[in-house]
Amino acid sequence: MKGKLTMKQLKFFAIVLLFLILFNSVPSSAYVNLPSVINDNMVLQHSIKVPIWGTAEPDERITVTFNSQKLTTTACKEGKWRIKLNPMEAGGPFEMTISGNNTITLRNVLVGEVWVCSGQSNMWWPVNRAANQEHEIANAKYPNIRLFTVKRTIGEIPQKDVEGSWSECSPETVGDFSAEIFTSLWMCLLD
Repeated sequence: MKGKLTMKQLKFFAIVLLFLILFNSVPSSAYVNLPSVINDNMVLQHSIKVPIWGTAEPDERITVTFNSQKLTTTACKEGKWRIKLNPMEAGGPFEMTISGNNTITLRNVLVGEVWVCSGQSNMWWPVNRAANQEHEIANAKYPNIRLFTVKRTIGEIPQKDVEGSWSECSPETVGDFSAEIFTSLWMCLLD
C-alpha cells in the first residue's frame, strides 16, 4: 500500500534515529573560535587594555601572542575565554596568533584609533554613489584606514556575534565604504 512504511523500513529509520541521538550526544572536540570583529585587517584601540575573546573547549588553555605580548588563559566551563592585551602605542601591521586545540593567525592588524559610527541613510550611503566618486575611488590608497561593516539584520534579542568583516581602504574596497565615514576620516588626514 502507498504511504505506509514496512517493518523493515521502520527498523531502518529507528536505527538511524538512534545513531543520530548517540552521535550528537558524544562530546566533540571544540576549536578556538572568535567573533567576527576579531579578524584579519582589524584595528585595536591604542593606549588602553584591549579585550580579545572567544569560545573553546571547556578548560582549554588559550594563548594569545601579539606585538611582543604573550598572554594565557583557560576557557571556563561554558567554553568562554577572554584576555586583555596591555596598552600599546599606535603601529603595525602586526600578526596575532591565538592557539588552543587549534591555531588561528590574524594578519594585517593595526593598533590605532577606533571609532564606532552608526546611523541611518547617511551612514549607509556608499562612496560609489557619492559626488566625485571616480576621483575618490581612484585615489583611496589609505591602508591605515579600516572599516568593519556589519551586515544589516533584524534581531529581537541581543546577539553574541554579528556577521561582518574588516576591509582595508584601497581603490578596490572603498566603493562600499560609508561615504560619511570616509569623508570624516579623510578630513582628519588633512588636519
